[in-house]
Amino acid sequence: MKVLFTATGSIGSRHITNFSELCKSRGIALEIDAIRYSNRVLPEAIAQKIRREIRSEADLDSHYDILFVTDETKTHYYNIMKYRDICDSMFIEKPIFDTLDYPIEAIRPKREEDVYYVACPIRFTKYVRKLKACVDSHRVYSARIIFSSYMPSWQPGRDYRKSFRCFNDRGGGVDVDLLHEIDYMIHLFGKPQKVHRVAGKFSHLEMDACDLATYIFEYGDKVVEMHLDYFGRVRNRQTELYAEDDVVVVDFNKQSCELKAKEEVEHYGADDHFYQDEMAYFLDLYLSKGKMENINTPEMAYETLSITKGLI
Repeated sequence: MKVLFTATGSIGSRHITNFSELCKSRGIALEIDAIRYSNRVLPEAIAQKIRREIRSEADLDSHYDILFVTDETKTHYYNIMKYRDICDSMFIEKPIFDTLDYPIEAIRPKREEDVYYVACPIRFTKYVRKLKACVDSHRVYSARIIFSSYMPSWQPGRDYRKSFRCFNDRGGGVDVDLLHEIDYMIHLFGKPQKVHRVAGKFSHLEMDACDLATYIFEYGDKVVEMHLDYFGRVRNRQTELYAEDDVVVVDFNKQSCELKAKEEVEHYGADDHFYQDEMAYFLDLYLSKGKMENINTPEMAYETLSITKGLI
């Protein structure tokens, strides 16, 4: 199997490691080419997994089985269109695009057996699996979802002000960056009927993209509130379910599920393998040649981005 990566940053390197280890464990011969634009020396552990660093289009092979789109969000569409003719299937990092200005109709596999999949790793966590079990077993009237964390502390030793997250024209902003929460909300409850959105730049952080996004999602039988921010000094990622028989709180950081009325707490364990689980799902999806269900097609991911922007 031959694959091409469009970038080798933190996300690309993680996927290179996980995909290489997965293919090795399954006895699949793998060759990785990676497009490079910078002169940064790759860590030895990553460099050993790459056959060639591509610095000129002339060095590309005429065909790859899979394209991993791992560059900055603002260049996703450009690279998808640029390399689609030499790559059968694609793993596209989330979010699919930075804006809704690109024609999703152009993003189509060439053959029925090819797969275009957009990453949604949080769906593979114990956190979301626990939430799904709770939603399926309780009549939920309302839910409240929060992701609050201090973004400058995410990458120690790096100046957060240089991150793509700070710039609108590089696909930044808490609404797009953290659309994980909206993705799993749709996975849990389906597509909302209406969305009310307030988002903008409110904190002291030095950035021009939004650092706060709040939503109210209306369903026929429930309402979901959501709060996303980059400036919370205490990490808080949890979902509260206000159900007919209890109040259920599932906490990502504490790895716990609490039934408030029953005064019961279950600790479900650390989420330390979900990226590998997602990659295993993608490989199975690819090998199925269109037989398995694709849980996040480009069309689905585009719709999620539309809802993130407050559009239905």
